Amino acid sequence: MSAVIVPGAIPTAATPRRRRRWNASLIVGLVMTGAFLVVAVLSLVWTPADPNQVAPRDRLLPFGSAGHLLGTDALGRDVASALMVGARTSIIVAAGAALLGLVLGTITGLIATSARPYVNETVMRGADILLSIPGVVFALVLAATIGAGVGSTIFALSVFFTPSFTRVVRAAALRVLEEDFVTAAQLYGRKRLFILARHVVPNIFSVMIVQFTLYFAVGILTEAGLSYLGVGVTRPDVSWGILLKEAQETVGVASPLAIWPGLAIVFAVLGLNILGDGLRDVLDPRLRGRKS
Repeated sequence: MSAVIVPGAIPTAATPRRRRRWNASLIVGLVMTGAFLVVAVLSLVWTPADPNQVAPRDRLLPFGSAGHLLGTDALGRDVASALMVGARTSIIVAAGAALLGLVLGTITGLIATSARPYVNETVMRGADILLSIPGVVFALVLAATIGAGVGSTIFALSVFFTPSFTRVVRAAALRVLEEDFVTAAQLYGRKRLFILARHVVPNIFSVMIVQFTLYFAVGILTEAGLSYLGVGVTRPDVSWGILLKEAQETVGVASPLAIWPGLAIVFAVLGLNILGDGLRDVLDPRLRGRKS
């Protein structure tokens, strides 16, 4: 049997494949996220001062004070140092939770696509139940149950993220399993596990990366909210949510104490969302074809 070739259906020497192009969203997102990461990494080796060092004589120093670029809080602690360490904490918690949720969601999503129907129904109905609960409320209850701290916050957020990753991975995997190259692999006698590892995961990797960046941003917001409520990260660890909570006592007296962590959260979350949009435009062939 000979294959019918439709002119223009496959790339030839005269019609080369379109290269993936950078776009403005990707560049802006990379710059903003890169700046956020640089500050966090820098805090590992250097900060202007110890963010937990109390200095009552230097309390509530204004912006631009000598030795304290962004001023000090009500206990005389350096705000710039706290923001730098808070960036590191946000990355550890949000990226850790998003990565753990991605791994667990990928595993459960692939199981749902390849297991027996009753397993698929059990996995997806469980995901639906978890998704029906408001995410912040669910993370708040779980974090309050297992206690405050970096580790417990990562666990609470990962449980919150896993059902969403499960649904996204399952939907993307089902689309790939309908492709002709998967049918060809099945005709060659390839096992289901081989098909998932060799054909499905590489073809849904771009979807997983985009979802990771978006939930990285959600993790920063949720962690800040949990820490603000006192059930997330606690002292001596420093979080942007903790800085917001402590700043509410001086609002009207030293309002910038609340402005700086708020701006930091907005900058980090906006950068990650723009980066996610840019990655989606570059990695999704349907969007590339629509724009071309």
